[in-house]
Amino acid sequence: MRIPIRTRVILSALLVALAAPAAAQQEKQETPKAKIQRKEQAPQTAPATQTQTAPAAGKEKGKPQTAPGKAGLRAIQGHVDGVFPEQKTLMIRTATKEYRVYITPQSVVLKDSRTVGLQDLRRGDRVDYCHFNAKNVVQKMSVTSAEKASSTPPPPLPEP
Repeated sequence: MRIPIRTRVILSALLVALAAPAAAQQEKQETPKAKIQRKEQAPQTAPATQTQTAPAAGKEKGKPQTAPGKAGLRAIQGHVDGVFPEQKTLMIRTATKEYRVYITPQSVVLKDSRTVGLQDLRRGDRVDYCHFNAKNVVQKMSVTSAEKASSTPPPPLPEP
């Protein structure tokens, strides 16, 4: 059986059209060893140094810019809800949320304007302010004892 030339040309063109993507795909698939060797052979260039740590003012809408030294700091007011000296943690209940904060030797804790330790804090004491970082480690905290808290109004929350 003889196939006419016109049909042969059409079949040949279809065969080439179907085989070309498959051949190109096989060339793109590279073994992991070949990738590593190619990376090793590529010239090493130093990464571009970053000169600006935060976007320029006015570029980002929404939140105001914070200084890099104060990034992640939070300030809250509330009441001591629980003291856990063995874990060096303190539970502080605000009007909307409860926070577990960690007291370290670097933490400055004041109770009635005197420096105290975690063991001197009691449930019900008023937290006038508590500054802590993104990992909930207390930087500075001022507490008023429960006896004095009922007779004095809470002070305004200072800047973190």
